[in-house]
Amino acid sequence: WCNAYSQEAGLTPCYTYASAVIKDSTSATACDNAACAWTNNGYRLPSEGEYQYAASYINGSSWTPYNYASGATADYTNAAATGLVAWYGANFSSAQAVGGKTANALGIYDMSGNVWEWCWDWYGTYPGTSTDYRGPASGSLRVVRGGGFGVGAGGMQVGYRNSLSPYVTSYSYGFRFARTN
Repeated sequence: WCNAYSQEAGLTPCYTYASAVIKDSTSATACDNAACAWTNNGYRLPSEGEYQYAASYINGSSWTPYNYASGATADYTNAAATGLVAWYGANFSSAQAVGGKTANALGIYDMSGNVWEWCWDWYGTYPGTSTDYRGPASGSLRVVRGGGFGVGAGGMQVGYRNSLSPYVTSYSYGFRFARTN
C-alpha cells in the first residue's frame, strides 16, 4: 500500500526487495525481507521511534510521560483524561472514524486507542530514551503501538508496546503513513 500510494502521488517508493520496488504483497519473502530507503520521499510505515516521538511530543522540550495516553492531561488510570483522547475498552467496542477524540499536541488523532498501528520495526529490546530508534533488522514479530478499542486503559500508555505476527489480519489493526520530510 505504501509503495502504490507513493507511485500514485509521484513520489519515490521506500520499500524494495532484491533491489526491485515491491508492488505486490503476496510474497511473504519479499515483504519479510524488504529494505526501507528511509531518505526516499514516498510513504512508509513509521519506525517505532518515530511513532513514540509523535505520540509523546508536547513542545520539543516537554514530553508526554510514558504512562499517559497521547494528548492526555493525566495518567492512563484517569478515565476522564484518557477518554478524551482515546477510543478504548472502557468507552467503545469498535473502530471509529478518525477525529472523534481530542488530538495530541502535534494535531494527530488516535495515537492512543481506536486501532493498533503497525510500525516498520521487528520487535526487540526497546532502547529506552533513544529519539531515532529503529528495531532489529529481522525477526518474527512486528511492533504494533497505540492500543486499540478492545483493550483496557493500560494499553493506551504512550510507552506501551506490543508485538504481532505480520500475517495477522483483523479489524482492530491498521496503519498510519509516514514520510521523510
